[in-house]
Amino acid sequence: MEKQERNKLSIRIFSFLMEQCIASHFSFPGGHVAMQCVSTGLDRIEVWGCTQLEYEKLIDYCICQIYAISHFEKEYLLKWKASHSFGKKAIERFQNSTPQKRYFEDRWLERYALSRNSLLWYFRDQKEHPLFKFIYPQYEERTKGRLYNKETGYLICQLSTLLYTPFSRYCRGCLYAARCIEVTKKKYPELYRIRMEAFNNTESHESQRT
Repeated sequence: MEKQERNKLSIRIFSFLMEQCIASHFSFPGGHVAMQCVSTGLDRIEVWGCTQLEYEKLIDYCICQIYAISHFEKEYLLKWKASHSFGKKAIERFQNSTPQKRYFEDRWLERYALSRNSLLWYFRDQKEHPLFKFIYPQYEERTKGRLYNKETGYLICQLSTLLYTPFSRYCRGCLYAARCIEVTKKKYPELYRIRMEAFNNTESHESQRT
């Protein structure tokens, strides 16, 4: 994996987990300083591990950092910087990880219907399909959260999003999910098919794991 691709992927994984588990409004800071911090931090891990960072390790790294964030007060997010999760102390936190800590991280992920396997599938596999990028369009989450579980909110989703995806926590918990699923099947049949296939694939991974 090229360094630029690695850096962008780590930000995608980190942002996805932050939005799903910590703060739905999270947005990774842009600009050269933040990107350089990410790049330098991941370079340190590559030196430490004597290997190229691939999907599994990037996922493990982001889980480690966001699990740590989950133990801080909400006010911490107001002063969070990229260096907090990709700086020297963050790297040491990851390097000092233990099987016991991974166990607690896995239990924590389960609260949000996530797992290492499902994340790996989502970020690594099935990229050949031209509609893959629409399986879970994260940018729609804010729209789906507006007037949530209200008729008006449902209408907003119908007009402004690609409708139901099981990867969205808003979609999974929506009172109008059944109705939306039927609309999605009619309006975007192929997209609905690969979304469900992807989601069922993650469920299959989990059953094999247990």
